[in-house]
Formats: sequence, C-alpha cells, structure tokens
Amino acid sequence: MAHVGAFEQDQPGGLVWIPEGKAFGFDDLVFYRGKGEVPFEEVAPRIDLILTGPHATAALARELAPFLEPGLTQRQQHDFSDMTTSDLCKRWVEVDEHAVYVEFPHHRILFDPNREWPADPEAGLRAFFDRHDAKARGEAVTFNGVDSIRPISFSGVPFLRRPTSDAEWAALMAVITDLGNRGARPYAQVRDEVIAKVFEAKCAHLHDLTLDTATVADFNSARMLHVQCVHDTMNATVGPDGAVDHDKPRADWLPRIVSLGNRGDERGEPRPPVTGGLLPLVDVPIIDAAQFRSLQQALAFAFEVPHEELDDALALNSPYLGAFECQQIGRLLRTLEPQGIVRHGSQEKVLAIRTGAYQAEFLRETLMGPTNVAHVRQPGTDWPETDHEHHVDLTQRLKTAYDILRRWDYDVPPTKAYAPPRFR
Repeated sequence: MAHVGAFEQDQPGGLVWIPEGKAFGFDDLVFYRGKGEVPFEEVAPRIDLILTGPHATAALARELAPFLEPGLTQRQQHDFSDMTTSDLCKRWVEVDEHAVYVEFPHHRILFDPNREWPADPEAGLRAFFDRHDAKARGEAVTFNGVDSIRPISFSGVPFLRRPTSDAEWAALMAVITDLGNRGARPYAQVRDEVIAKVFEAKCAHLHDLTLDTATVADFNSARMLHVQCVHDTMNATVGPDGAVDHDKPRADWLPRIVSLGNRGDERGEPRPPVTGGLLPLVDVPIIDAAQFRSLQQALAFAFEVPHEELDDALALNSPYLGAFECQQIGRLLRTLEPQGIVRHGSQEKVLAIRTGAYQAEFLRETLMGPTNVAHVRQPGTDWPETDHEHHVDLTQRLKTAYDILRRWDYDVPPTKAYAPPRFR
C-alpha cells in the first residue's frame, strides 16, 4: 500500500482511499496562512475572502469499498471530483493572508454540499437508480433533487453498486449515514462557523481600526467579506479507456479561465420573471452586480485579459448560475450584513461591512496546465501530480485580483480604461 499524503492507494492507478474510521473536525477542514502557529481567532479579523471546496476531495472513504463497482480507476475517481482546486486553494491562502479555505473532506459521491441535504437519503438514492433506468430506456429524465448521493458519475461511470436486497440496502445506508455524520455534517457546521466567526471578528476590528494610518487597501479589506465556492470542470469527459477526450458540446464549454455565478444575468444583474411577479428567492443575486463586475474586471487585469476577450475568458452566469452551496451561503450573508453596521471607536463614523457570495467554476484544463491535460487525454488509469510551478503562477494572479479589489473598493474601471492606481 502506498500513502498519498494523508490518503492510501493499494496499487498504482487504483482508487485512493481515506483511512477507515477517519473523522473530521475544524483543524482538518480549515486552512489559512500561519495555521499550526497562530490560532484562527487571531487571523479572523483580517479575513475578507472565504474559499470553500465542496468537491475538492477525490479520495473515497475506505468503508465504501464493499459497495463499489469493481475495476474503478484513479483516473475515473479523480475525474469525478474537483480535486485540482484543493492544491490551488491551499496555495492561495498561503500567499494571501486575507483568505481562509474550508474543504469538504469526502468525495462528492456522498452528501454533495452543492445539493440540499436529502430528507430521506435512501429514497433519494433509490429514485436516482430508477431514473437512471428510465434514461437507459430512452426517456428524458433529470436527476435534480435526487443526486445528493450520486452513484454514477457525470461521465456515466457507475461507482456505487445498486443493492439487490433489503439487507444490502440497510448495510449500505448504515455506512452512508455514519460517513455523513463524520464528514458532510462537520463540514457544513465548520463552514458556517468560519463565516460567523470572521464576520463577528471583522465588526470588532472595524470598530478599532486606526483610520489615520490604515492604507486604502486596509480600509477596504476591513469592510469586505466575500465567500467564493470553488469548483472546476473540464470541457471533456472520460471514456472507457480512461482518456478524458470526449469533448462536450460547445454550448456546454466553460470560458477560458472561469465562469462566475451570482444567480444573475450576464452583467450580474437580477433576472426578473418575464411573466412578472416576485423574483424567486433562489434567483436573488447573492453578490450585488457592482461588486461582481468589479471582481470580473480585477481578474481580467490579473490574468491580462483584453477587454474584447472578457466574456470569452471570464463569463458571468454562463454556463453556471451558482448552485446550492453558494445560494445557501448568500442567504446566510444577507442575514448577517444588516448587523455589520459598526460605530467606529472615534464615535465620528458609522462603517458597514459589505458581503457577497458567488460560485467560481474554473476551467480544469486551465488549472491543470498543458502538460497534465495532454497526459489525461491519453488512455490510462492514473492521475498526474499537480503542476506546482503552474499553480504558483495561478495563485499569485488570483491574489493580485483581490489586491486590486481591496484597493479600488468595488469601483474597478473597465480593462480598456485601466491605469495603475497609486497607493500608499
């Protein structure tokens, strides 16, 4: 058996496992600059960006082994995850002292954080299998509402075997419930705890901020809290020989760098129903359009995207609007923001914290780099090691984008009109 970081692998190209019995808590899930040397409570006041990795873990819990289809490979397993975002986010928080990262510890096959927690997990899983049968018969089906536990990958690779008896169903669901209590539930609790702790710490920090000596970036950072739910997706799916070379229809392709979703339109503005009436709660933008467009512009500067290529590289709400996790976090922030109106210690100013959440769906090819993309487009069972030099460049650019936001205070000009500002 080989050890892959904290994980186990029985043979090259085989599945990667989380050791049996592993439970997860705050220290396992939260990453920030100075972790292990400085308690989180000391860094919380300076945080203005919380990253979440709901699909960042590719490893499967060892307890699932008896319930999996035979012959699964590391390539299929990692393709059915956003594991490239794990290294990206951990590096990001190391270079940016204003960022913290919370990572989902299990594979998305179980209690996907980007799906609502099922009222009846077994009923949902049974419904998934039934709908998959209907799809095989040629019927038009959707898995919406039944894929919190997803036994089959988006490429059509079966992972969980369908139980054939009540006893098998009971055994599988007992393991799934236990793993959910040790992984998915702690993740959701810790994620929301981090958001609440950071918000409260920022309010106290804003009260005590020394306005005479604070830089523009310090002042703006103190009044900002964003949550970015980080994902990645390839423009191709994996085939029977392991090659990730089955290109998706062009209409489903991601922009060259990232698709940013706030539930709005291509400018981040609300999408009111054409028939009139109330804007559905699910479609209330989770970060306001001005902040969202400024983020897009800041990323354009950091990645040197010309103005005419903006939408091809950094699209808003296309093809993804932002799914369950960022919606849930957006609603949480909307309840917190009215409490973030702070009287400064000088008694001369009233300051406010501005919040926002969004989904960032990065093009996986961009995160992997050309060498690794070429590798996985060939037949095989393995998954390449992270291109560390490439990720160093990416994380520096991502930090630069947020440094621009911190300096411009949500008023970043269009790329074609950009001139480097002067700051002290």
